[in-house]
Amino acid sequence: MTKHQKILFATSLFTIYYLLFTIPSRAEAQTFSLGIYPPLLEAMVMPGKSMTQVFKIENSGDEMMLNTQILPFEPKDEFGNISIRGATSLEVAPPQDWFNFENADISLGKPFVLKSGESRQIILRIKIPENAREDDYYFTFLIRGEPKRKISGPTTLETGVIGTNILLTVSRTDKPAKKGEIVEFKLLNCYMAKLLPFCLAESSQKPDFLLRVKNTSRTFWKPFGKIKIEGPLGQKWEKELLPENVLADSVRQIQMTTASASPTSRFALPASLFLIGPYRAKVEFNTEEDGSGEILSSSLSFIALPVKLFLGILIGILIFLTILKAQKLASQGLPLRTDT
Repeated sequence: MTKHQKILFATSLFTIYYLLFTIPSRAEAQTFSLGIYPPLLEAMVMPGKSMTQVFKIENSGDEMMLNTQILPFEPKDEFGNISIRGATSLEVAPPQDWFNFENADISLGKPFVLKSGESRQIILRIKIPENAREDDYYFTFLIRGEPKRKISGPTTLETGVIGTNILLTVSRTDKPAKKGEIVEFKLLNCYMAKLLPFCLAESSQKPDFLLRVKNTSRTFWKPFGKIKIEGPLGQKWEKELLPENVLADSVRQIQMTTASASPTSRFALPASLFLIGPYRAKVEFNTEEDGSGEILSSSLSFIALPVKLFLGILIGILIFLTILKAQKLASQGLPLRTDT
């Protein structure tokens, strides 16, 4: 065997070994693809009473060993993000006796298998003790998954966790007090706010508002309302508030739609808009969808002018004057003075 043939033979053996023992085969690759419905549970339960909720879990990936847990969470910021307490533990967070499954073959905190393409219904029972304090309780129902079959060597194993939030209100009445306050309502695209006694807006830009609200009650609520804008010639536009959950004793920045096609919002902001003159904006919303809750409102005024156009004209004038000065100095035979 020649030297060239020896090198070719050794290379072939290495390639076969690499393909057989190093690269995971298609059968070894396992993926995590779970889904849960509903993604959010909002419930109100009286002390001493119970309720059930059916959750559907679907496995679109490979066969998985699943485990369940329920952990409390709290607001993390003003944008709706949450922080789960004790997320690294597999133990069920207190109060443990509030939650259990009605399924005969599935228990909370005990692993079970979900085959590929299979779906299961989990019936969660929530039972509130008679002596439970009337308050809001926030939990996340977590489902952790890992491949049932362990594989040695380099693989493409994927594990993960899915969850659905549970907003639980414990109250002896079906209409607990929902109170709040508007912490801040202002125009974001406001020019020279520190130099002028009023807010100056750009005529070619749509008004963009910041709305921060605080829930001062012990029950979560949603804002149902609008921002209404009135112009100097009687023009009217509206921005719908998104009914996002404001958790108890927390502050949240409320998002809003740019327009709504509903008949009540026929004055929605048009795509092409040029504002000029004084305008007034008012936000008003109710903490109950049926209008029976607390009404919160705030207003502000601003003046819209073509600020960018004025700045462009000003810069053009300054450039023109500079050129005239340079030409005048050049015609007099004087050097152009520059300050250093």
